[in-house]
Amino acid sequence: MEKLKVENLSYIYSKGTPFEYLALDKINLTIFQGETLAVIGHTGSGKSTLIGHLNGLFKAQEGTVIFEGKDIWADKNDLKNIRFKIGLCFQYPEYQLFEETVYKDIAFGPKNMGLDEKEIDRRVRQSLEYMGLEERYLTRSPFEMSGGQKRKVALAGILAMEPDILVLDEPTAGLDPAARRNLFELIQNYKEKSGTTIVFVSHSMEDVAKLADRIVVMNHGKIEMQGTPEKIFEHAEHLMEIGLSVPSVTKIFLKLNQSGYHLKPVYRVDDAVRVIQNALGGAASHE
Repeated sequence: MEKLKVENLSYIYSKGTPFEYLALDKINLTIFQGETLAVIGHTGSGKSTLIGHLNGLFKAQEGTVIFEGKDIWADKNDLKNIRFKIGLCFQYPEYQLFEETVYKDIAFGPKNMGLDEKEIDRRVRQSLEYMGLEERYLTRSPFEMSGGQKRKVALAGILAMEPDILVLDEPTAGLDPAARRNLFELIQNYKEKSGTTIVFVSHSMEDVAKLADRIVVMNHGKIEMQGTPEKIFEHAEHLMEIGLSVPSVTKIFLKLNQSGYHLKPVYRVDDAVRVIQNALGGAASHE
């Protein structure tokens, strides 16, 4: 089911000045209920500008953003509620922590929604659990926590608003590999339990390959291509030509094929294992 739609969206930075820059050029995109959509692109491709439009952080200069059949800017008084329903998490969200306790920080959004204390308490504790933190952290200052724990508290504050769509801009930026895997596992678990639609930007093609149901590739303000991970990573050489990476296992298979093998392109390690096993089995039977 269609959840959010972008129609003919264009945006120019520093419009009318010598520094004018076209960041988005007639973007058309549909986001569906319950999917996990990855947005990838080289630096300056327009991906962060695009996701900034999804909850009204940016106002479209041309085109519209439609949430559940309604232009999000049709009623400015309703925009606050739209932002509760489409939760946007910036890079390094821990820099926005400001309350004296973890509980108060997570509760900030639900309080602004006008919820009663009982409902606020339920949401605070549930969102903390989604992020894999124990309740004993609720009375602690967020500034006494590790970087990874701060990131989880900041995300819990967005989850506590129970958004219909969760938009994440490089959610694992700056984290070590173990912390990155853990955070994505928690986000995936949250999605499975809540059914929330997730849109995320990432430079990690391994994370994209593992988590995304669909990928949108941005290039110079336009959507270069979109489709399932399998379809997108079939075009590995083109992705690298436009300044993007591909999963490491895909690079290995490209090298193997350039060396004379004829193996099906893959983007996940478990698929690579099966393809190699089948190839070895076929070679053995041929002999």
